[in-house]
Amino acid sequence: MRAHRQSKVWRRWLLAAGACLLPLSVVADEFFTLKGHGGPIMGIAVSATGEIATASFDNAVGLWRNRKPHWMDGHEAAVNTVMFAGDQIYSGSDDFTLRRWPDGEVIGRHQGKIMAIAALPGLIATASWDGSIGLWPLDGGTAQQLKGHNSGVNALAVSGDKATLYSASSDGSIRAWDVESGQEKIQLVRHGFAINELAIDPAKNWLAYGSVDGVTRVIDLSTGNEIADFTLERRPILALALSPDGTRLAVGDGEGFIMVID
Repeated sequence: MRAHRQSKVWRRWLLAAGACLLPLSVVADEFFTLKGHGGPIMGIAVSATGEIATASFDNAVGLWRNRKPHWMDGHEAAVNTVMFAGDQIYSGSDDFTLRRWPDGEVIGRHQGKIMAIAALPGLIATASWDGSIGLWPLDGGTAQQLKGHNSGVNALAVSGDKATLYSASSDGSIRAWDVESGQEKIQLVRHGFAINELAIDPAKNWLAYGSVDGVTRVIDLSTGNEIADFTLERRPILALALSPDGTRLAVGDGEGFIMVID
């Protein structure tokens, strides 16, 4: 069964965007292919030590060490998102569950698919298409469900002090939540179309978002005021990633392009 899992994973998102800007020898040295999944790759995470975890439409989570896969099975539907937190891996799925690996324990369950995960002190947050955000204590305490969105929640971002959680939804809004109280603090954006992706730079106090209609904007974290608009005639926006040094933002769209913003 594993032999039929065929897909590709790139270690560095920037190489896909900027290959034409780099010497060929540099690109060749940095590129490799990981094969094994039997469906589309829905999410990728890289640990501080360089391990790669993948979430796939084939229901599996893959952990890649020395370019060899270790399969973690347990989800009963497509896995949409994966994240390293400490020495453990967390994944969210179309089967409505949040699982912790390597044992695959279910630590959270929604009434809709889970689209995004974020780490908070002592908690894992989940964004679900049931319209809620789950806060799941790692010590087994009482979970919270943050409600206010009128449609599925697609993306999450966390403030630098970990006290505020930002959520983006198919209802076109971005909301800020107080993690301790579970209360909504402010609605930062009210957009006319679904918002798919978020990228945050807490040090510079901005949040970028990408939406179904192709809008790519950067807003002030405190007020929601627009700082910059990088919208092009390509839609929808399906991926955002900020470089580790905070100097470049990569934007992936539904027409197969990656825009890198300095």
